[in-house]
Amino acid sequence: MSIHWPNNGEYSVPSYQMSALPYLTSSLISQGQIHTYDFTLVTRFINVANRGSVGSDKIALAFTERGFTTGNYITLDQGDTVHEEIRTTKLFISCSAGSNIDYQIFCGLTTIPADSFLPITGSNGHTGVC
Repeated sequence: MSIHWPNNGEYSVPSYQMSALPYLTSSLISQGQIHTYDFTLVTRFINVANRGSVGSDKIALAFTERGFTTGNYITLDQGDTVHEEIRTTKLFISCSAGSNIDYQIFCGLTTIPADSFLPITGSNGHTGVC
């Protein structure tokens, strides 16, 4: 007889209450580029910082790539940081103005596998997401 321990699912409250696993990266992005981050675990929180050196450096973040074309994104000016308690498995960063803009992503990950998480799209009833 085998034992099949259940996996944590998207509604596993204790997974969001305990300390998160760290995920930290930084990169450079230029105008017209889009960077995609696929997390293997569901996030507990996301912190994105625009560390550009020029006042006109702008980046944007979205949870679907289509969000950039439909206006469903957050813009960060040079020096801005956003910190949100958000459950997601994907993050998209684009550059709307500037060249070689330095940005940093710090996420806390749960123990919930990404394949146990529902897809976040406007077509499955999530308003404001494309």
